[in-house]
Amino acid sequence: MIDTVRGYANAAPDEWTVSTNTSLVEYWSDEEIQRVLDRHKSEYIHEPLEPIGAYALGDPVILRYRTGVHNLEGGSEFKVEDTAGTVTPASIDYARGIVTFATDQAGKSYWWSGFAYDLDAAAADIWRMKASHVAGLVDFSTDGHSIKRSQQAQQYLQMANYYQQRSASEGVTTAKIVREDL
Repeated sequence: MIDTVRGYANAAPDEWTVSTNTSLVEYWSDEEIQRVLDRHKSEYIHEPLEPIGAYALGDPVILRYRTGVHNLEGGSEFKVEDTAGTVTPASIDYARGIVTFATDQAGKSYWWSGFAYDLDAAAADIWRMKASHVAGLVDFSTDGHSIKRSQQAQQYLQMANYYQQRSASEGVTTAKIVREDL
């Protein structure tokens, strides 16, 4: 995810540095991008997995389930459970939020817990920060050449707007509500 956000934001690992009394901070190191990603991290606890129907040799099967979100954190942070406890699927596509089992699950109920990241919102934040660092650039002309450095901040803000509009946190979201009284 760090590399994807780095690409979205065109953020080189050593684009600029800030020196403090105690340390030197490099933008955009992996640690700095992770800090931005963590601001756009959502936790999901015991969310239902949605079965994805398919056919194998003409018979209906359910091998895959969808989380409904993308860009999941992998490893020990992601857990799949059934009524008996934690289970281990055959594979997990963390980028797309797809869990795959080796055998037909016949629509069995599963739940997942983990974290998901909004990569577009993180990229928008980075573009805005980059714009703040070039906001003081000025235009100048010399020897018949005109350099318009002030446009750089505007272009960075346009990129921030582009990624903010793509962001999952932008616009309308939906939630599944189950009534217990019916």
